[in-house]
Amino acid sequence: MLPMEKNILAIDLGKGSIGLALSRSGMFVTPLKEVRFPATHYEFAIEGIKDMMELERIESFVIGYPLFPSGDPCEMTPIVEDFILRLHEVFPAIPVHKQDERNSTVDAASLLHQQGKNAKKQRQNIDSAAAAVILSRYLKSIGQMED
Repeated sequence: MLPMEKNILAIDLGKGSIGLALSRSGMFVTPLKEVRFPATHYEFAIEGIKDMMELERIESFVIGYPLFPSGDPCEMTPIVEDFILRLHEVFPAIPVHKQDERNSTVDAASLLHQQGKNAKKQRQNIDSAAAAVILSRYLKSIGQMED
């Protein structure tokens, strides 16, 4: 049996923000505060991740990988690919796992709605909720979390 993955930071990269979620145990997921930055200034996203690295002992990243519903690359796919390269440069010892993010924001909005948060209240944490969905999907895909 493979050792359990722990201390995983999930990233949902947008054009002007990143949503973050954390799994310390490898079984439970916690959404974190979003990092907002001027559109396309991804160096600020890296700085936000560096700040998180000072607080947590991150062992791996899971990044939402954007695709069209057909599975073809979309506008954000090359941006995420470039960001992954940047993660490798800045954090060379930390592996980066891609996780299909299709419909993660829709699933996150549904979860937030179930928690009583209307669309207006969701705006401030929808990206981190989507990161939590992405991380949950990843943990399920490696058999560490059940449906």
